[in-house]
Amino acid sequence: MRVLSPTRSRAPELERAREQARALRAARPDVRDKVVKSLLPTWLTKQYLSSLKRAGAVMVAAGLASYAANLDAPWYYHAVDVLLLVLGLATLWGVLIEIRTRRVEATRLREHGPDEYDTLEDAGVRVATRPWWRNLLGRLFDLAVLALPVLVAVRAWSAGDWLGGLAAIAAIGCVVAATVYYLLAAREVGRWRQDFLIQERLTLPPVREDWQVLLG
Repeated sequence: MRVLSPTRSRAPELERAREQARALRAARPDVRDKVVKSLLPTWLTKQYLSSLKRAGAVMVAAGLASYAANLDAPWYYHAVDVLLLVLGLATLWGVLIEIRTRRVEATRLREHGPDEYDTLEDAGVRVATRPWWRNLLGRLFDLAVLALPVLVAVRAWSAGDWLGGLAAIAAIGCVVAATVYYLLAAREVGRWRQDFLIQERLTLPPVREDWQVLLG
């Protein structure tokens, strides 16, 4: 008789707990119309956002450097410029979305207090899971963002365009720097909530017994 691994044997419990957690999050009260910016801490718009802001700015700089490197290149090389610029601008736009989300979340925590989903988030539990193929596509996209500026540099140096080659090297450096900032930003996710809970003297509730499997 084949013995299932502990992870597989608990798969139904994990999925059931995730579904319940997602349902709890979906049932949260809508407090968007109750947000008053002046009543919220000013640090919500600044704290733990510097890495994300720098990532977006440096990625935009990478797109501009790539454009300078591709001035005499065939038109399809400019797809690299567009990709880097769009990624950088999307990151900066994401900062604005994050600020708006923080304000809504802070208002909810003040009005209704933290719930068990907040406890899971504080523990670093990923309730929303993605299929393996989406994770694979994400990894391939990350590799493409790193590799495409290298192709731009190879083309520029092969064509004897040393100015374009230097610009391409600058683009590569910017992409690497942006990647580091993205990693730093990922480590800071949720830290603002911890600080806010401490400031407001709010306590996270214990997780129900059925959800303990998510913490283990």
